[in-house]
Amino acid sequence: MTVRRDPIEADEEVPLPIVRPALTALDEDAVRLALAGGSVVEWSRLSFRNVEEVSRFLRLWGCDLAHDAWARERLRYVYNQAVEYLEEHLGLHFATEVRRPRDVRDAFLRASMRDRFSRHRIQYCAILKLVHVINHLEMQELRSQVAVRELDLLDVATNKVLEAARLMREEGMPVEAFYGNRKTRPSVITKLLAKRESTAATVFDKLRFRIITAQREDIVPCLAWLFRNLIPFPAVIPGESVNSLLTEAELEVDGKDDVERDVARLLSEATNRNPASGGGYRVINFVVGLPVRVFDAPGAEPPRHRAFLGEVVSVLAEFQVVDHATDQTNESGENRHELYKLRQSQKVYERLGRSMPGAVFARAGLDEGGDDG
Repeated sequence: MTVRRDPIEADEEVPLPIVRPALTALDEDAVRLALAGGSVVEWSRLSFRNVEEVSRFLRLWGCDLAHDAWARERLRYVYNQAVEYLEEHLGLHFATEVRRPRDVRDAFLRASMRDRFSRHRIQYCAILKLVHVINHLEMQELRSQVAVRELDLLDVATNKVLEAARLMREEGMPVEAFYGNRKTRPSVITKLLAKRESTAATVFDKLRFRIITAQREDIVPCLAWLFRNLIPFPAVIPGESVNSLLTEAELEVDGKDDVERDVARLLSEATNRNPASGGGYRVINFVVGLPVRVFDAPGAEPPRHRAFLGEVVSVLAEFQVVDHATDQTNESGENRHELYKLRQSQKVYERLGRSMPGAVFARAGLDEGGDDG
């Protein structure tokens, strides 16, 4: 599937000098997670190197310890909830320094220890997994408590992503295009009819963005930039990633530990699963629950005590990433957008027990046999 440009496309600017920053272990883990569509709940180790990396990660979740007085209290509150659940409901026991670290950010660093086996690292990881789950639940709770339209939240998310696109260009990342659009109501209905699932919750691309890199080797650095500056990597929705572009050889799994090999295996299995796409269509596609400040939406009143539920909610957004050469190939032959829409329409007519009118084929420039006219 392709994403068509529309009025929310980022402005074209004069190209700046290209920058390709070195990747950290945390960058690599984030990119693998996005490509594989895995879950951080399965991880047994993190890769944070210092407190600055942890603080930057927390800011992506709307928890800015340097500027928001309530943020430190919020972080401690969620951490304590996680410990309480594990002790009271699962009967786990933790060392005192694990139960109540001096600074909760230290837990992220302890969970990143590289020892082959570390009991404390395993304990910290267990707690942080619960922190992730509780944070997710409380974002949903906040969303249910604040009276705000979905359209307004989509506007907030769109502005956030396009601001990131501007920054990405300013920093010289090798991006040729970064644009997005929203799925119209008729498009949502068509997709629901074409999918086996038939609830709106299964339509992840109501808000979608497309990034075209200059070269194939630029894809991973650009993905890493997104997870450093826009998307916290645990926000990736498990099971919704497509990787029909990067090959196993490009994944470089030799010499990696067992966890990284497991992720690489998932990567190789995350292939194109959209039946309407052409056989030669190649893309990297993943879905995230993008954290946005709900109180940036019109009419949303901030609470007195933000430490309990925070101030961010999750907005589903789809990201497609492809290099320039592959994008050109994707717009030709059986892969072109008109044929994608035609195959999708055929599925809709089949499910409704009808034959597709010849006029639909004609609009795609085909005869009724599906061949070029």
